[in-house]
Amino acid sequence: MRNAGSSLIALAFLAGAVLVAPVARADAASESEALIAKGVELRERGRDDEALTVFREALARSPSARARAQVGLAEQALGMWVLAEADLSAALAIDGDPWITKNRSALEGALAVVRRRVTTLEVRGAEHADVYVDGVKLGTGAGPYHVEAGRRTLEVRASGFQSTTRTVELPPGGMARETVTLVAATSSPTESSAASGRALVAADERRPAEDPGAGQRLLGWAFVGTGAALLATGGVGLVVRKGIIDDYNAACPGLGVEQPASCDEQVSSSQTWLTVSILTLVGGGVFAAGGVVLVAAAPSGSKSTAGAKPRLACAPSAGGIACAGAF
Repeated sequence: MRNAGSSLIALAFLAGAVLVAPVARADAASESEALIAKGVELRERGRDDEALTVFREALARSPSARARAQVGLAEQALGMWVLAEADLSAALAIDGDPWITKNRSALEGALAVVRRRVTTLEVRGAEHADVYVDGVKLGTGAGPYHVEAGRRTLEVRASGFQSTTRTVELPPGGMARETVTLVAATSSPTESSAASGRALVAADERRPAEDPGAGQRLLGWAFVGTGAALLATGGVGLVVRKGIIDDYNAACPGLGVEQPASCDEQVSSSQTWLTVSILTLVGGGVFAAGGVVLVAAAPSGSKSTAGAKPRLACAPSAGGIACAGAF
């Protein structure tokens, strides 16, 4: 008797499940239809973004051909051409649906408009590589892929190879083929960095030891050269002045008496050359002496700074020569 009772209970549960399943499907379909009606109303008010969300919810509740077609139409309105092509094609592929049959002509027209904005892309040479368009991964392999037409950035990545990136023009409503050649990566970024570091160390080891006094000696010799040039200019000035004085003594009556204008010019020129000579001789002496001191006081490159001796450095200044020491 207990076995007969258990069997009756099991049959009762099974009958209940059979009755509940159609009711649940009917409820889901009813909710889906209500959502579709809401989405259509939103589209009529120009709120396509919200309508697409509602249509997708309706499709999730009951994956009907009508719900998928409405999703595709909303995607078309928002310019989501690739998604719209996929959803409209899927809806039209369902045979026997009354709503699709009634609206097939309009749906096929919408699909034709969408396909004019989509290109079929095949990437030859990328059989085992990842294909990206505008930074979005389309898949692995040559394709073909459905891509929005226009100017796009194509990138192909594969392990062990250098990535390839190029800008491509994808014609609307047609097919595009791009051929890529993947080049094997010579080394990893870590190995490249290590090699660069070793090269820098080797170059640093080959570089001659830096001479700490080279700059000071160069400056000192420049001062010596400048001083020599000034001394030479002062000497030339004295020679020129002597010639002017000799001409004056030979042709002019002498100082203290009235004399021609040319003699006055010779006197003035003589004084000018005397001033120039004195200034250049003094300046030349200062520069030459300062340069000699700089050269003599420059530190030697053969001595390390750890055991360096006290140093003295001097240079010409407004009042003569200024010196500074490190002890």
